[in-house]
Amino acid sequence: MQEIDNPTFLENLRLTQIYCDQQLLNCEKNTASMFRSINPVRNGKKIFEFKISDYGFPSETRYSFSTEWTQDPLSDESSDLFFKELFDLQIQQKREKIKITYDQEFKGGILIVAIDDTVVDGASEVCSDGLVDVYDCPPIDTWFYLTNNPTGRLLFAWIPREFTYQANEAINVNCVDCIQWFKELIPAAKVLT
Repeated sequence: MQEIDNPTFLENLRLTQIYCDQQLLNCEKNTASMFRSINPVRNGKKIFEFKISDYGFPSETRYSFSTEWTQDPLSDESSDLFFKELFDLQIQQKREKIKITYDQEFKGGILIVAIDDTVVDGASEVCSDGLVDVYDCPPIDTWFYLTNNPTGRLLFAWIPREFTYQANEAINVNCVDCIQWFKELIPAAKVLT
C-alpha cells in the first residue's frame, strides 16, 4: 500500500465522522440510502437510485432496499477518473457543509475496500441490508480516503458503530475478501477513531 498522508487521512476521517453522525439523524431512511445523501448528477441522472428488492427470496421472506448505480463504475475505461471525481466531489460537499471539531469522540470502524477486486455477485449487498452495494462499495457519505496499492485502488470508509454489524456481514460473505476492517489489515495503525 502507498504511504498514507496522515494529515489528509485524519482530517478527512474527522470530516466524514461528523457528516455521518449528522446523517444518523435521518432515522427514517433505509440502510441503503442512509449514507448516500451525496448523490451527484452525471449525464442527466443521479449516480444512485434506490429500489426495494426481494433478492430472489420467496415472496414475503425478505425485502430490503438496494442501491443501483445509473452508470457501471467499473466497466468504464475512465473508471479511475470516475471514482476520483466522485471521491473529490463528496469530500468537497462535506467541507462546504461541516465545520470540523475535534472534541467529539465517535464510535465505529474503518473499512478498506479494494474496489478493483470486487466480484459483482450481490452477496455483500444482501447480507449487509444494502449498506454495501452490489459492487462491494460502502456508501459514498462514508468515503474519506482513496489511494492505490500494487493491485489497484483502495477506498477507506468510516462506518459508525450502529452499522458495524451490517459491515461485518458484508465482510463475512465476500468471496474475494475485497472488504476488510482497517484494524485487521493494519493492526498497529494509530488513527483517530
